[in-house]
Amino acid sequence: MDEAGDSARREAWTAYWAGGCLHSCTGSLDAGYSGAIGAFWAGQFSTVTAADRVLDLATGNGALPLLLYARDGGAGCPQVDAVDLAQVAPAWYQTQRHDRIRFHSGVAMEQLPFADASFDLVVSQYGFEYARRTPALRECLRVLRGSGRLALVLHHGGSVLARVGRAELAHQARLFDVRGLLPTAAAVLPWFARARAGEDLRGSAGANAARAAYNAAMAALATDIATLATPDLLVQARDHVHALVAGAQADAGPSLAALSGFAEALRAAGLRTAEMLSHALDAGQAQALVQELAALRPGAQVDCRPLAQAEGVLGWALRLEPAAAASGGSAGRAPAEVLP
Repeated sequence: MDEAGDSARREAWTAYWAGGCLHSCTGSLDAGYSGAIGAFWAGQFSTVTAADRVLDLATGNGALPLLLYARDGGAGCPQVDAVDLAQVAPAWYQTQRHDRIRFHSGVAMEQLPFADASFDLVVSQYGFEYARRTPALRECLRVLRGSGRLALVLHHGGSVLARVGRAELAHQARLFDVRGLLPTAAAVLPWFARARAGEDLRGSAGANAARAAYNAAMAALATDIATLATPDLLVQARDHVHALVAGAQADAGPSLAALSGFAEALRAAGLRTAEMLSHALDAGQAQALVQELAALRPGAQVDCRPLAQAEGVLGWALRLEPAAAASGGSAGRAPAEVLP
């Protein structure tokens, strides 16, 4: 991505992280990380000690540093440097500073401000794939010690998250359609306000047309909610928008402003979802990443496999182990592979 693209991404994600979300997949990961992703990170962090140094790429609001710190109440927390292109200030970190964890905002993965061979472990959760991969890989390996490890959770093009993302983009198109909920709500709100102000609108063709269009949009939405597999976004939009319409007062301004703010939040979420889908890796891209890593760090063990639980695939889990560690438990395995 070019400099202008980096700037746009930085602004979009700065606004998102300022809302307090711990990770980029709100609703998809529970706060306790009790599923497959939590198990993956528990395995990666099981051998980390207070003597180690860890780098977290595209940290967001610091989910991985928080996991590292919370393992034993902070007693064995390694030294953690967490970087993000956006401006980040995690609430959990602001309320109680952790001396061994440092956040660095405005840092691109392709230009890391650290010396060669600084880290024992480099990690990223749903972040590395947004970088320019070749220069970012080179930077990861430059700052990683020869005995160090790399562990990444990456978006998978066939994951549950990608499937839900594609559905939600279609839902947004429905909501923003000229006959959809958002335009018809904006058109009917002023009429509701005039009625609340005491105006008799029973003979108004404009009021009746606006109300009929809004009711038709609500009816179509009810059908979609009843028939589509993942209607959560539609349910949230219906409930939120109808509350604004039903609660309109004689001055429509506040309700219209709230509706506009909701629409802007939906657009921003759609942009993030579209970006996620465009950067999610298929099997061929995952294999190419593994092969590039193996070429950059000869002798190391690199593998990448789908990370799945009962709901389906959540992402790719990619690991690089140093040659010494790889030789201890990978007999018969190729040095670089994508596993089904």
